Amino acid sequence: MTEAPQEIPLGAREMKPNASEYIGEALREHGCEIAFGIHGGHIWCMVDEISNHGVKMITMRHEQAAVYAAEAYSKVTNKPGVVFATVGPGVGNCVSAVQQAHFAITPMVLLLGGILVCHDKTYTIQPSYVDDLMRHITKWTERCIHPEMFKHFIARAWKDSQAYPKGPIALEFPLSALLTAVPPLVPPGLLGQHVNYREKWYGDNTGKPIPVGGDPQLVEKAVKMIYEAQRPVIMAGDGVHWSEASAELVEFAELAQVPVSDRRIARGSIPEVHPLYWGSQVGRAVLGESDLAVSLGMKVGWFDEYGASWPRTIQINESPDHIFPWIGTELAVVGSPKVVLRQMIDCIKANNLKPPAGRAEWTSHTLETHNNGYAARQAKAEKYKDHKPVHFGYLAKAIWDFSEERYGGRNRIIIDGYTISDYMPAFIRARYSGQVMDASEQAGVGHGVGMAIGAAFGDPGTKKCPVLCLMGDSGMGEAAMDIEVALRYRLPIVYVVTENRGWIGSMKYVHYSKDWGALGEQDREWGEENLPDIRYDKMFEVIGCHAEHVDDPAQIRAALDRACTAAEQGKTAVVNVKMDQTIANRQTYSPIYQFCWLHIPWDKLPKRGKALRRNFMPMFPWDDLGIPPMPLPDPWEPVSDEEAMP
Repeated sequence: MTEAPQEIPLGAREMKPNASEYIGEALREHGCEIAFGIHGGHIWCMVDEISNHGVKMITMRHEQAAVYAAEAYSKVTNKPGVVFATVGPGVGNCVSAVQQAHFAITPMVLLLGGILVCHDKTYTIQPSYVDDLMRHITKWTERCIHPEMFKHFIARAWKDSQAYPKGPIALEFPLSALLTAVPPLVPPGLLGQHVNYREKWYGDNTGKPIPVGGDPQLVEKAVKMIYEAQRPVIMAGDGVHWSEASAELVEFAELAQVPVSDRRIARGSIPEVHPLYWGSQVGRAVLGESDLAVSLGMKVGWFDEYGASWPRTIQINESPDHIFPWIGTELAVVGSPKVVLRQMIDCIKANNLKPPAGRAEWTSHTLETHNNGYAARQAKAEKYKDHKPVHFGYLAKAIWDFSEERYGGRNRIIIDGYTISDYMPAFIRARYSGQVMDASEQAGVGHGVGMAIGAAFGDPGTKKCPVLCLMGDSGMGEAAMDIEVALRYRLPIVYVVTENRGWIGSMKYVHYSKDWGALGEQDREWGEENLPDIRYDKMFEVIGCHAEHVDDPAQIRAALDRACTAAEQGKTAVVNVKMDQTIANRQTYSPIYQFCWLHIPWDKLPKRGKALRRNFMPMFPWDDLGIPPMPLPDPWEPVSDEEAMP
C-alpha cells in the first residue's frame, strides 16, 4: 500500500511569511485599492505581495507617469495616491513628478526600493538615497531598515500625507529589510513586533483625513465682517477641494449672497454656471471694486500675484503654513474650509442674518462682469472659426462647446500643452470640484498622459463621460508611450494633441525671427523645433487606438464625437490637430517674459519683439535713441511673414 505523500507546509520551500506581506496588509487596512508604478528586482517581492493582498497594480511605461497618475487618482478620489518604483533609475525617474505633487499639495505615499544597507556609499548596482533626492519635495521621507518599522510608517505616512498642507511622503524599503526573515528570530522589542503600530487605530475612520475646526469667536467675527462689507468676494482654493466643501461653499454663498471665484483643483467647487460665480479671467476688475476678500483654502502665490492687488482680506485655511504674511489680512482663521463654512452657516441661521441692502446690486454686477467677459472671449474665438491651420483660441472654444452639447460640460479636463494651457481655461465652465487638472506651479509638460490615466481609474463615471486630455507635441514627446497603458486597460480617454512643432516654435516668430536668425548659424535649420507635421494619430493607431487627424476647424466637432464614442466603448483615442504655429501662449507677450529675451540684439528682434521691448522695458532711453512708441501686438492675431522678420 502506497503511503500518501506528506504535505509540506508553506514556508519550507519559499520565504513565507515575508516582510513584504506587512506592506500589503497595511495598505489594505488603510483602504488602498490601486497602485501605479514599474517593477524592478529590488522590489519584486514587495509589489507581488501588494498584489496578493488585493491591491490592483497598474504597470506603467515610465515612473514619472506613474506619479502623475497617482496624483490625478488622489484628486479624483480624495485618497492618497500610491506609487511603487525600484531603486536607482526608478526612484530618479519619479523626482520631477513628485515635485509637481508637492506643489499641488496632493497626498501620496511612495513605496520605493533601496539598496542593501551594507552597500551604503559603495559603488553598488543602482544606488539611490531617497532622503537625499526627495527631502525638499516631500512632507518627509523615511528609510525603513527593518520589517518591524513597515506598518508604523505606512500608517503614519497615510495620516500625515492627508494633513493640510497635504503632500507626498516617500518610504524607502532597502532590499536587506525586505529579505529579513519574519517573524523575527529573536523576541520582539518592548513595544511589540510592529513598533508603535496599532491595527485600525482610528476604527472605521482609519485612513481618512482628520478635520480641524476654527475658533468659534473668530468664525463669528468673520461672518460679521462679511455681512458688514458692501462688496465682498470669496476666492476658493485647493483646500476647498481637499476638504470636500463644495456643498457648504454653495450654501454659504447663497445665504450670504457673496460672489465666488475658484482656482486650480477647486474649479467647479461652485458650479461655474451658478449666478454667484465669477471667473478669475475678470479677477482684476472684480477685485479692484471689492472691499473685502475671503481667501478660502487658497494657496496664494505667483499665479495670484501674491495677492498684491487684493482688498482687505480674511484668510481661512486648514494650516497656519497657508496663512500668508504677504497679504493685508484683517482676520485669520485656522480650520478646514468644510468645517469653518459649516460653522459660519450655523452662525447665520442661529442669528437669522439676512444679506445687507445693496448686496443684490453687487452680485448682479459681478455676474454681468463675468458674463460680458465670457461673451467677449467667445466672440473673439469665433473670429477664427475658418482660420487654417487651427487657431488655439477657436480650438479651445470648440472643445468646450462640444463638451457642453454632448456631456453637459461634465468631462474631466487635463490641461498639458503649453499654448493650449493659456487658451483653454477661459472657456471651461466646470461643474464639480476636481474636474480641471493641470501641472500647478510646476508648470511643466508631459504630465497629462499619466494624469488622465489616474483620473479614469479613479472615476468610474468617465466610462460615460470620457476624460479629455489636452496635450502639446512636446509633452507627447516626453510621455506618449504611456498611452499604451490607457489602451491596455481600456480607459475612456481622448488625447487631443495640438501639433505646432513643439517647444518654443511659436516664440520664434516674435523673438527669434522666422529663420531663427537670433541663434547661431549652426542651429538655424531647426532652432528649438521638432520635425513638422508629425502624425501622432498614426503612431497610436498602429497599436490599436482610435485615431483622428484634424487640419480644418470645421472637422473638430465630428472628430471629437467619433473619438468619444470610441472612448466610451473602451478604445482610447488620439486626436491630432494641426495648429497655427505662430500663435503663442499669451503670457509670452507679458512684461515679465521680455526679460527672458533681453539678451537678443535689437537688430535681430522681429517686429513684434521690438514692440514688446519698446513698451515693457522702460530702462532703455528709447526717445534718445530715436525709437518712437509702437502699438502693442495682439497675441491672438497670427504672425505674418513680414512681422516675423527683423
